[in-house]
Amino acid sequence: MTYVLLVLLGLVLGSFISVVTYRIPKGLGFVKGRSFCDSCKKELRWFDNIPLFSFLFYGGAARCCGKKISIRYPLIEIVTLLGVVVVWFLSSSFVFIVLYLLTLTILIIDLEHQFIPDELSFAVLILFLLVSNNPLFSGLFAGFLCAFLLLLIHLITHGRGMGLGDVKLAIALGMWLGLERGFTWLMASFILGGIVAAFLLVLKKAKLKSKIAFGPFLIIAFWIVFLTLLKMNL
Repeated sequence: MTYVLLVLLGLVLGSFISVVTYRIPKGLGFVKGRSFCDSCKKELRWFDNIPLFSFLFYGGAARCCGKKISIRYPLIEIVTLLGVVVVWFLSSSFVFIVLYLLTLTILIIDLEHQFIPDELSFAVLILFLLVSNNPLFSGLFAGFLCAFLLLLIHLITHGRGMGLGDVKLAIALGMWLGLERGFTWLMASFILGGIVAAFLLVLKKAKLKSKIAFGPFLIIAFWIVFLTLLKMNL
């Protein structure tokens, strides 16, 4: 029964994240206002707000106008659902679920628009300060040291190799991992980024001077390291 509720919660939260990641880059509010169809701009009914269900029931088309539903919406719900279930299975912690939702939101925005909203990185940091049992000083030291390494890349490459949004995000995520695991996390981030960049070059989907968002690699590597720690503590 717990996992049935988690599945439903994951779908609802995924629907919310799809709205947030659509509206924040456009400067639109998401606290107030009804959701609307991307194609015809008609307000959606409550049962339309779970795109995965709408996608399956209406054959991938919007109920209101029949236009094709973007695959991003059901994909976001599936990824949210899977993450919520896995994090709960390994930790039974709502705090870590909130952390997952925040980082997933950052990942999607950076992947689609190549920028990281400061308020989301700040929220990850505040969450650590509010709930973490890790020593504050060592957490701050780890976060700022990880960020300093990325800041060096930013300065050396004049911003072309690393954005300041990545630097700010590194402060927050580094605090959660600590110094030793923070270095492991950064190494994994660069390895993942290098592998993906190599594939894109081979497939001719990118060039040597192409900009590739680094935030998603920071977040994916973070959860690889973080979930490994959770599993070791089971």
